[in-house]
Amino acid sequence: MSEAIAEKPAARRRSWDIGRYTLLITLVAIVVVTAIGNPRFFTINNLFNILLQISVLGILAAGQTMLIVSAGLDLSVGAALSVAGVVAALTIVSTGSIALGIAAGLATGALIGFVNGLLVATNRATPFIVTLGTMTLLQGAAIVISGGSPINGMGALFDVFGLGDLFGVPNPVYALAATLVVVFFVLRRTVLGRSAFAIGGNEEAARLSGIPVRSRKIGLYTLNGLIVGVGAVVLTGILDSALPNMGNGYELRTIAAVVIGGTPLFGGRGTVVGTFGGVLLLGLVSNSMNLLGVGANYQNVVLGLIITAAVLLQKRG
Repeated sequence: MSEAIAEKPAARRRSWDIGRYTLLITLVAIVVVTAIGNPRFFTINNLFNILLQISVLGILAAGQTMLIVSAGLDLSVGAALSVAGVVAALTIVSTGSIALGIAAGLATGALIGFVNGLLVATNRATPFIVTLGTMTLLQGAAIVISGGSPINGMGALFDVFGLGDLFGVPNPVYALAATLVVVFFVLRRTVLGRSAFAIGGNEEAARLSGIPVRSRKIGLYTLNGLIVGVGAVVLTGILDSALPNMGNGYELRTIAAVVIGGTPLFGGRGTVVGTFGGVLLLGLVSNSMNLLGVGANYQNVVLGLIITAAVLLQKRG
């Protein structure tokens, strides 16, 4: 009996190790298969292209990580990105100032995040329902504000994020790296981050231990909104245009990246490093299928199968 009991922790450790390295194994497998199928995969231009393609998704997923760690969720990130981008673009077009445009985009994102946080913190409805409602509202707002038409001519913003690079690395990649570092620091080194883990682990216990749960939730959602504003500015610069629907789809992809990266939807644990791995997996899959000549009609099927398999393997681990 004692030997059987002693074997259980060892078995759990082996199972945990399998789950921990599933993402890494999947990434390596995709890289190897693609490199064999198409040698262009390992060119510097292609690697930088992958990082550029995942930059906006990575920025948004970093903010989503904080919320999911706290057992929260934001389904409105895509719609909020559209609204913040449209506001930033309109400001630039009307004032000619890139600084004012960036400030307007960031402020809009932060305001949306604050409202989401206020609704989640003071309402008995789940974050899923609350942010589903704000997502629908913001999708309509983006169309109303933009008049249903794209806003073109970002000028200097396009020069910075669309064409700009430093030492050969596209500027959006630096924006992604800076966001990841900030979120990593917030989660690991600040009171707000430690509160997120505590709330996600057991909200009632966190409240009884003296953590101001409501204000912490508002803070997390506001910071997430600010990060969405960063993503909006970057995407608007890359596209040299602001589209009222340019954020569609990001809400589900950010959640997929966070979960693939090892952060459970019920919260309490997680890391932005894992989230970056999840984002990288999504980017590699898309890039690999393009290089291997997989038809567009099959790409979503393959991507869905890989995401499902990765999540199931991690849950098993």
